[in-house]
Amino acid sequence: MIRLGSTQKPTEPSEPEQQVKDMKRMLGKAEQTISKLQAKVADQKQQIRELQAQAKHEDNLAAEREELKAEIVALKSETRELTRANREHVEKVVALQTENAKLKADAKVRKPSGRAAGADLRELLQPSLSG
Repeated sequence: MIRLGSTQKPTEPSEPEQQVKDMKRMLGKAEQTISKLQAKVADQKQQIRELQAQAKHEDNLAAEREELKAEIVALKSETRELTRANREHVEKVVALQTENAKLKADAKVRKPSGRAAGADLRELLQPSLSG
């Protein structure tokens, strides 16, 4: 640098001094780059942890889904079996109700009314009383 009013010669940095300045500048840039890369690596590690957690959650959901599918298949089978058994039961109940109705109808036809039964009984008893 040249100073006005100075009798000294302008001083230019020597080559080793310039090299030191250049190296310091390069070192500063390298440190900045390293810091940026470390921050980027930390962010990526966090993303990896989040993705792993998400993948584990999805695996758990997939396993649960498979268990539920198997349970649904079993429940469908059980429902079909219960429906079949219920139909059979309904058929039996209807058959029994029909048979019961027939038996009641037959019993009414065979069984005389109360007055008729009383008259029949009197008729049966009178001849033996008079004799």
